[in-house]
Amino acid sequence: MSPRDFRIDRAKGILIFLVVLGHLLARTSPWESPILGAPMYFIYMFHMPAFVFLAGITAKSNKLAERVLTYFVLLATVLPLMWVWMWVFGLDPDYSLLTPFWYTWFLLSMAWWMITVPFIERFPRTMLVASLVLGLFGGMLPILDTELSAARTMAFWPFFVFGKLYGKQIISWAGSLAIWQKLCLSAAALGTVGYFYLDQVDHHWLYGSLNFAHFDVSVPEGVGLRLIVDIGAVLLMLALLSWLSDTKDTIATIGRHSLAVYILHGFVVRGLEPILDDSRDVLHDAVVLLICVALAVVWTGVLSWGPFERALRWYSSTVTGLLLKPFPFLRPKDVEGHGGGGTGRGAAADPGAGAAAAAHDQGAFDRAAFDRADGPGDAYCPGESHHPGNAYSEGDGPDRQGLGLQPLPGVGYQHSPGYEQQPGQQQSYASPAPIAAEPYPLPGSHEVPQNNATYETTQEVPAGAAQRAVRYRRLPVYLSGDADR
Repeated sequence: MSPRDFRIDRAKGILIFLVVLGHLLARTSPWESPILGAPMYFIYMFHMPAFVFLAGITAKSNKLAERVLTYFVLLATVLPLMWVWMWVFGLDPDYSLLTPFWYTWFLLSMAWWMITVPFIERFPRTMLVASLVLGLFGGMLPILDTELSAARTMAFWPFFVFGKLYGKQIISWAGSLAIWQKLCLSAAALGTVGYFYLDQVDHHWLYGSLNFAHFDVSVPEGVGLRLIVDIGAVLLMLALLSWLSDTKDTIATIGRHSLAVYILHGFVVRGLEPILDDSRDVLHDAVVLLICVALAVVWTGVLSWGPFERALRWYSSTVTGLLLKPFPFLRPKDVEGHGGGGTGRGAAADPGAGAAAAAHDQGAFDRAAFDRADGPGDAYCPGESHHPGNAYSEGDGPDRQGLGLQPLPGVGYQHSPGYEQQPGQQQSYASPAPIAAEPYPLPGSHEVPQNNATYETTQEVPAGAAQRAVRYRRLPVYLSGDADR
């Protein structure tokens, strides 16, 4: 398994801090203040698109039902708890059954994006074009808005698709830039933010949650503004990635635990809301900004504590496992080569492997989809790769080559009919005793003379192919000494 790329963790650590800071500042009515408005434009220009981009990098299609359901479990858990929490503090949760409350939109959007992962892997170009079209022109649809997080799902979907298809290459490219190139990229990114800030562009464009009709703009104007917002997000994201080093530090640890920070920080922010609402009446805006920065630093560090992350993952994995237990067909075993430690159909031929698989199904839920998945708190695991287009998943067929699979003891061709060990040599296929001057017919081919023929060892095949050994038995390789052949 390749080493962990801590640039992704560090990027997530910085972004989750900006999420906490942005939500704290939002309680102070910052858009009306020149001092508080500048960091708000900077944060909301790119922090969620960048998070979606990183989520696309770590998105995988294996165990898809578990991954998608985990987001719904978290959403269904956070919403009632948040409503009760706000009722305790005398706040109005502005309840709507079809509209995710506040920051929970991301959990619902992640579920929709995860559903598209198999299609992205199967039809990468088509899905890339579709995401760009919906991202830019989706605001034309009058029926899709904040309901079911539809508008944001479409607006940020291109970042998810780009992350899935080209994320690792983009991070490597950004990190390889020269210092002067990084400075130019950063200047261009800040220039885009400055345009929005100085021109006082409606900040709701940065949310991506409203269609064009809410802004009373024409379709060309709406598409143009959406394109400018996306360009600004890309420039800021690339600028951030270009300055990150592959170093394991506190920021990387926070990034690894960003799921807990994302879920829990909302309760902290809403608990502080009564104080933050009136802060600008008694304090200067600069002081309010410093207080919010200090609160964001403290609470980001506190909520990234390991037990919070483990408890949240245990809860989500346990509930998801219980919900999927009556539907075993929705929890297929991992294929060897995906790095997930699961077993395919071929491994079932080995009693030890079958027992291990049964123990896995009866045991813990593999720490849910988030252990190797996506979203703000995913654990990035480069070693678990996906092989799109592999038509022989789960061990089907004889042609799964190049995956580094070795047969297990007790299974494979060495136990199939027609195979025996020859004295004084390694494993080989022994042909039937030849009859003098008679050819040995090879099934499915022309007859080959037996004179001076030698037979080499055949290629090993994946474990678990014993039940199909006769059907898929590879033929010996005929090596002739005749130079004319």
